[in-house]
Amino acid sequence: MDPKKLSPQEEALLAAARREAAPRKESAPAPSPSERLAQLMAEEHAETLEKKRKMRRYGIAISAAILALFAVWLLRSLSPRKITPKEKK
Repeated sequence: MDPKKLSPQEEALLAAARREAAPRKESAPAPSPSERLAQLMAEEHAETLEKKRKMRRYGIAISAAILALFAVWLLRSLSPRKITPKEKK
């Protein structure tokens, strides 16, 4: 590609792409493998605690709903039914 044939907008886009592709210098040193492992374990532990909290909350609600449905079914099945004669045509 001939740089003389590029429009100013294309040159700006090309310069931006080169800046993004250039390696960035990190200000903080990379964590050691043991520090990284400790960080990952802490994140997993926090995620596990959140999942357990949700399971407790929804587990109780779901169990209560199932118990309520069973109670309604039981009451309907044990209640005496009125047998009505069929309508004559």
